[in-house]
Amino acid sequence: MPRPRKKSPTAKVTELPGLSAPTPLGNQLYRLLEEAILDGTLAPGQRLDPDELARHFGVSRVPVRETLRALDVAGWIEQRPREGACVRTWSAQEVVDLFEARTVLEGEISAKAALRRTEPQLTRLTELVALGREALDCEEPERLPGINEHFHAAIAACAHNEVLAGIREGLAKRVRFYFAAVAPARGADSIAEHQALVTAIRNRDAGLAAELARQHVRRTRAALGELLADAGAGP
Repeated sequence: MPRPRKKSPTAKVTELPGLSAPTPLGNQLYRLLEEAILDGTLAPGQRLDPDELARHFGVSRVPVRETLRALDVAGWIEQRPREGACVRTWSAQEVVDLFEARTVLEGEISAKAALRRTEPQLTRLTELVALGREALDCEEPERLPGINEHFHAAIAACAHNEVLAGIREGLAKRVRFYFAAVAPARGADSIAEHQALVTAIRNRDAGLAAELARQHVRRTRAALGELLADAGAGP
């Protein structure tokens, strides 16, 4: 299992995309920085310098500071003495709680998806598996967290239960935050597990779909446990 990558704040900030019209400035800044945190471009613990961000985006410090405050309220950054705003760090206890909940939730959603899916929804799931393979073939693991989220959202849509879908969506961003750390190591196995799950859903095998979904979540949880332990943050 690879160690967490040490990321250079300067190098990574310059890799962030630029702003575009006509979306309001504050909304754009928030969306871009949140996405960079969720996909791992901005690493856990990385300092976010307002001056550097303002220079990169070509704006004043005022909207940057407002955006950082909003990210703080949302729980994506934390204020540290003498450092200022930093991307939030991993929490071993959150991983335990989050993936315990997901094991139950994804199993139930996948069982219902197998019984209720439509043919167009199956086509969408197949397309997302193909996108995951393409990201692997192109050696673009940074695309995997987003594809993974779209895949699990698509399965939730197959279940045709808005309450279950809403609960899953409430956990989705936190899942992405952690999955980004293991995506390079879990990528190939994760895509293969997605394919097996799609096959069970296609065959309307609710029991198998539920078990495959639970196994999928447990394997990601195990990979995260190893990574957190390697980083000195394990349970």
